[in-house]
Amino acid sequence: MDWLYTSIFGIIVLIASVLGAMAGIGGGVIIRPALDAFSFFSDPIVSNMMSAFCVLAVALTSVTKHAINKTKFNVKSTIFLGLGAVVGGICGGLLFDLIKKVAANNALITLIQSIVLIILLVFVVIYMLAMKGKEKYTLHVKNWIITILIGLLLGLFSSFLGIGGGPINVAVLLLFFGMNMKEASVGSLVIIIFSQTSKIIQALIKGQLQSNFTGSYWGMLGVLVVVAIIGSLTGTFLNKKVPEKALTWVYILTMFGIIALNIYNVVIYSIALSA
Repeated sequence: MDWLYTSIFGIIVLIASVLGAMAGIGGGVIIRPALDAFSFFSDPIVSNMMSAFCVLAVALTSVTKHAINKTKFNVKSTIFLGLGAVVGGICGGLLFDLIKKVAANNALITLIQSIVLIILLVFVVIYMLAMKGKEKYTLHVKNWIITILIGLLLGLFSSFLGIGGGPINVAVLLLFFGMNMKEASVGSLVIIIFSQTSKIIQALIKGQLQSNFTGSYWGMLGVLVVVAIIGSLTGTFLNKKVPEKALTWVYILTMFGIIALNIYNVVIYSIALSA
């Protein structure tokens, strides 16, 4: 195991997990682009799965803690979204595999993921800054079929981008289901459990973990998952203590940082492809 990179990635996962559990973003939206920025892994499937396991650990730990604390959120809508996210997660995995086969090299895959993520997050930030809190921009979807379809799209983006989908989940829960920030943060983590579990099971069935993870990668993954759990417990504690307005700003500022990180990845991988 490379302890230098494990230590660096551990710090990244800790920060991402605290913010992920605190604001409902899961942490993958930070972890996967940050791992890609170091160009340490030879195949993007490795950084995708590292992110998926850490995000699942964050979501499971945080939701368990919220359940113990009896935190209130829209259970019915969230479950339907989660069911849709399972199907979407499978579709996103298939889309990733398809692009991986078509792409000339791994740098192109990371470039595509980063560009798509930037576009999505820019729209999320615009909504949070310009429209959040204005009732006329908030919907209250009740139809379970529409809810499942929305969940399918969330799962697709989550799985394909390897980010857990938290930032997009939160914005969708705010916009389409009229939740407040604290309810959306918990609901987002529940959806992440559905989408990331289906993604990991799919990778196991395909043998992607067995073929791409060496012994050192498994050791690194074990360390990062433990760190993710510690960060999740810390973030869940802060979620209960911090005012909703402060949570919203933590979310927005984190989005700006992630957009900047992905812009960096686009520049670096564009240079690599043009060389």
